[in-house]
Amino acid sequence: MKGLGIIGVGAMGGALARRLAESRVVPSDAIILADKRKEHVEHLAGELGLRWAEVPVVAANTDTIIVAVKPQQVPEVIQGLSDDLTPEHLLISIAAGVSLADLAGWTGENQSLIRVMPNTPCLIGRGAVVMSPNSCVKQAQLDLALKLFAVTGKVWVLPEEQMDAVTGVSGSGPAYVYLFLEAMIDGGVTAGLSHAMATELAVQTMIGAVELVAETGKHPAMLRNMVTSPAGTTAAGLRRLENSRVRGAIIEAVLAASTRSQELQRQK
Repeated sequence: MKGLGIIGVGAMGGALARRLAESRVVPSDAIILADKRKEHVEHLAGELGLRWAEVPVVAANTDTIIVAVKPQQVPEVIQGLSDDLTPEHLLISIAAGVSLADLAGWTGENQSLIRVMPNTPCLIGRGAVVMSPNSCVKQAQLDLALKLFAVTGKVWVLPEEQMDAVTGVSGSGPAYVYLFLEAMIDGGVTAGLSHAMATELAVQTMIGAVELVAETGKHPAMLRNMVTSPAGTTAAGLRRLENSRVRGAIIEAVLAASTRSQELQRQK
């Protein structure tokens, strides 16, 4: 790899830059940061021991570029790269709702493009990341992209037509988890616990339950049955949840987010 450019070092781009610098997956002297906020990028680059430059300089000094700006800023960024952008460059976009067709319309049909959907747990290296390459991407380029984003969590490659469903599950999913967690905490307080104690118990319970699924590979229903004794406390709680259609509401939330993702792309 000639070099890696990261354009846009806000929350997600900055976290990616930090994790790449710390992991040494890419040599520090091969990474160049760029951002419209000069003081911000200069400070981050100094902190991480990386270089920074103006956007037009990035393409001339790298062959892999991650665009991590807001969706409406992507055309401007690509225009700024255009003088030195060649078909040999790999362009990776994490801008929500910007399709491969959108990117190709700005770069040209022969550009190697990968669309990536990360989620907020990427900020601590526990993210769920899905990427979709176009037909111009070579296997070596895809392998490189997988290696780069592995520092932020677990990575999958899926066809772009599944990105709306991905948005509903992993993109928006953390918000559903936070809402459920918030409700568990409020329930604990209502039942008599202090807010601090209810928070600690609920957070650790959720972490442990999810990690148990990940480590055992067992279906959530099997693990749920392990907790549920006949006519017991858990059975009573689950009955109330089922009567309140919580399961159906969660499914509908995922479908609503997926549908809204489709609508936003059509509007754009």
